[in-house]
Amino acid sequence: MNSHLAPKMELPQRGRVTSSCAECRRRRIRCEGLMTPCRQCVYYQVPHLCHYPPRKQRRNISWRSHNELSDVHAKSQKVIETLFPSFSIDELSSMSRTALVAKAQALLQSSSASSDEKPENDLRDLEPPPERDFSWDEVSNDESQTSRVADDINGLAVSLDSLTSFNASYLGFSSVPTILRVIAHLSPRIRQVVPPSLEASKAPPLLGATPDGSVSVDIDELSLINAYFLHVHPITPMVDEVDFRQRYTEGGVSENQASSWLALFNMVLAMGCFGSETLQFNKHNIVYKRAMSYLSISSLGSGHLYTVQALALYGGYLLHYHNKPNTASAVIGATIRMAVAMGLHRAQMPKHYSDVAQSTTQRSIITRIRTWWSIFCLDTWAASTLGRPGLGYYNPATVLTSPTSSLASLVYGTISLAASEQFCKIATRIHERLVQMPLITPDEITEFDQELLSWQDSLHMFLSNQDHCPPNLRVARGLLRCRFITTRLTLYRPCLLSAALHRKPWSNNLNHHQGKGQKNYVVKCVEIARAGIDTISLDWFPNHILSWNDAWHLFQISLVLVLAAVSDKPGAERERCDEYIMKALALFTPMEPFNANAMQSRRVIQILVRGDYR
Repeated sequence: MNSHLAPKMELPQRGRVTSSCAECRRRRIRCEGLMTPCRQCVYYQVPHLCHYPPRKQRRNISWRSHNELSDVHAKSQKVIETLFPSFSIDELSSMSRTALVAKAQALLQSSSASSDEKPENDLRDLEPPPERDFSWDEVSNDESQTSRVADDINGLAVSLDSLTSFNASYLGFSSVPTILRVIAHLSPRIRQVVPPSLEASKAPPLLGATPDGSVSVDIDELSLINAYFLHVHPITPMVDEVDFRQRYTEGGVSENQASSWLALFNMVLAMGCFGSETLQFNKHNIVYKRAMSYLSISSLGSGHLYTVQALALYGGYLLHYHNKPNTASAVIGATIRMAVAMGLHRAQMPKHYSDVAQSTTQRSIITRIRTWWSIFCLDTWAASTLGRPGLGYYNPATVLTSPTSSLASLVYGTISLAASEQFCKIATRIHERLVQMPLITPDEITEFDQELLSWQDSLHMFLSNQDHCPPNLRVARGLLRCRFITTRLTLYRPCLLSAALHRKPWSNNLNHHQGKGQKNYVVKCVEIARAGIDTISLDWFPNHILSWNDAWHLFQISLVLVLAAVSDKPGAERERCDEYIMKALALFTPMEPFNANAMQSRRVIQILVRGDYR
């Protein structure tokens, strides 16, 4: 009997929904769907392949399943980040299985080799314990009285207490006090020359103060506005210069914008004092106090661009100048939240953007984009000195604002901010990684450093070449180069701290993780510090905001050389550490008329050098 004349078999009723067998569906031919095997499968002599699979039931996605998938995705992401730190998903997806296994083994070997001596645990001990009850006081505004440095973040009020105990607020591993504690640990003689308690620092009296406390000083507002847009604006080009000057000339602001405008106006004048190349920067106290009369906690409820820009200048510059970094961090955090509420993180570049004859609408959108990235940069720059990450608000999944690098422009502010934006994206990742693990793997150090060097190579001609740098960009260029040096130092400095803590002569200890003939990472750290002093010596000119920042970066760089000298004197001699420390001390002197902290920075370095060599 032919198989196709076989009696019809009873098919299961439950689960059979399809009208064609699987083989006919694969061949894309018509199937009567009445028996197993069907006529077509018998004809093609594949009766064994004839079956009727149950159709999968379609299920609507529920919130529960969505949450389960999100949870699985988050766990998978955590595993990937643990196995391959500092690698993006795009990079990993392009690798073969063999390459992934090799990369994982290399990371495992480097991390296990580093853990043999347990340097990470030693470095973690330099951070304050998490159970500590942190508290600080930055509310004193009495500038005519002797002020107490409540939270010595900058390391300028060196005392035995600051060298042996933790600070009032949490400061991470890459902060300055960490270096000071290691120096004091290695050289007990330093404790003999350091004062036992905090040295009180007197702030300069308020210029033009009358007996009743009021202020009466003539201020050339136009010259301060010009100084702001000449030197400060190219660093953080938030304010629309055309709009600002027009409103200043005409005085035309609506009543509901008056407070926001006056706050921004006086903040610009205060920063104009910093941008001035004369000694009239002392007048910033007057306009600073005037600006503060228009800013209060209620200002956070004013969703106006002027308010956001005024708070950004206040938290990004002035509070740091007054040694109130914790308050500054809180203000910048609130400013970022205000900017998000205003949608600045979603502002998009106009499709038909043009440098020439910009419309009011174009200028408004570009100003919003610049404001967002300026705040992002201010937050990143501040985080690098605290040893704790900023808000890290750069997230491509949520931030759609056009990057300033896409605003092809010959405007100096755009050129500077585009470079700062790209730099801060790299620096943010470095800060977050160092918070997770102070002593990151050698491969990560090399890759991060290569990114920074590539960024340096990609700089605009105005920023890369001093001969081609216009006057408007001299301050911005100087600050960018300083931040580039100190960020590179934060990559290599943990290796120096680790070698110092283990009292190893780093000059004779070639890092086995590096290729044959390469300098070890500690020597690289010292080389970068020397290059930093040469850079500041080349770029500095009489300007208050440049002197203020250069003195701070020069202080950090000098501490690296002091630590190198304390930890390995023969190596320090070969690397000319003493010579460059003396060069740094000489550089502080011309900065002192423009920045009071330059004098204190020089004194601290002299105290440390005297304690080590006498």
